[in-house]
Amino acid sequence: MATIITDDCINCAACEPECPNTAIYQGDIEYEQDGVKHAALSADFFYIVGDKCTECVGFFDEEACAVVCPVDCCIPDPERPESEELLIERARVLHPETEFAEGFPSRFSEGSGGDSAAVDTAVGDTASADGVAAAPAQAAAPAQVAVASSSGRVEKAVRPGNTVVASGNPGERSEAELGLGYREVVDMAEEPLGGVTSNLRGLGALLLAPLLGALGHGPKAAIEAAVGNRAFFNVQTSTALNVAHNFILYPLLTMGVGLALGARPFTEDDKGWIFIGVVIALLESMARLRQGLRGTPVAEMNMGASLYGFPLGLLVQPLLERLTETGSSGAVPVEGFHGGEFEEKRERQRRYGDVYTVEDLPRGYRIRLELPRVIPPSATRDELGIGDEMPDYDLSVSVQGDSITVKGSVADEKLRAIYGVSSACPADFQTRISLDEPLGGYRQRYSDKLLEIVVLKQAS
Repeated sequence: MATIITDDCINCAACEPECPNTAIYQGDIEYEQDGVKHAALSADFFYIVGDKCTECVGFFDEEACAVVCPVDCCIPDPERPESEELLIERARVLHPETEFAEGFPSRFSEGSGGDSAAVDTAVGDTASADGVAAAPAQAAAPAQVAVASSSGRVEKAVRPGNTVVASGNPGERSEAELGLGYREVVDMAEEPLGGVTSNLRGLGALLLAPLLGALGHGPKAAIEAAVGNRAFFNVQTSTALNVAHNFILYPLLTMGVGLALGARPFTEDDKGWIFIGVVIALLESMARLRQGLRGTPVAEMNMGASLYGFPLGLLVQPLLERLTETGSSGAVPVEGFHGGEFEEKRERQRRYGDVYTVEDLPRGYRIRLELPRVIPPSATRDELGIGDEMPDYDLSVSVQGDSITVKGSVADEKLRAIYGVSSACPADFQTRISLDEPLGGYRQRYSDKLLEIVVLKQAS
């Protein structure tokens, strides 16, 4: 029976490169058979084309997809029982150039359980007529020619990766690109906004400084950068205001606790509770400002959070995200299965142009898009003797309206041929990133498989 993938699939893609018949496809991707394109059999999950599945008969003694699946969702199709004879015949049709020797690997074989079982099956009973086992050298010879797979997954020598592949041009300048240096454009994009909106933001931060000063050093520094005017808000002043604020707040809270426990207000009963509040405020202040007690200059001190700084940070997180730099990313899938012979899912998504971040700056956006670092494993790559390192893509950037588009192409024809045999390896990608407002000029730079783009907001 053919193997199927159930809807428990987590789209980890561990199974696809293991199939010797290229029978596994990503959801919503067309599959090809006999030179004809067919509609995808599943829109949401990886799927297996039954007419191309041999349950790995002729290649392995187990279904390779089931072996690597982290959630055990590759199972035999109960509605499609198929014999070993039918499956090996299908393998011969799919791989006419391959000779499947007697005793080929098969999950139908007795004692199946790994490469050693496949070798034992191929060799057969090598005992002599008088019951003496054949010598190891005599048994090893047939095993070397038991299967000659064109997929390169079974007993196939691999050429060293010394073939040179061509790199593309990842940093080609466009006429629309600004003539300034990248760092200059970043400085322009990071310049704080002025005007009424900026002043209102600063006044709001100033009024809330005694409360916001309870936050950790990082959030306070981010608010200071977003306001852009230390006269309205800065880490040191907001922390000092919060320390003074807590010398009032904590005694009031502890006095309230005392009153709740029966103490009479404004008598000797509540003085002890007020004193407890003062001590708590004092100890907290010493802990938060301990670097200053050791001689660290105020400007270099890490101004820690108050006792209620962490829960306060959770409450104001949405506000902080609007005030400070915000980010978004492309569709990086669940990591799923990990193993030494399987590529990371982040690397897979780089080939689709889906691994990027966006920073919202006061006057622009900064985008960082990761490019593939590794040539995906395949029999063709091994046969051509191509190494693992991915060469640079041809890249182009364009800005239109409120979106920026990045196009990437594999330049080397040998690599394009490798990519062409698998639906999971597009030789070209196009990533369109929609932003919140009309865009103006931009500048890009490229280094170490990372494309950085800073684009100005048109209003700026």
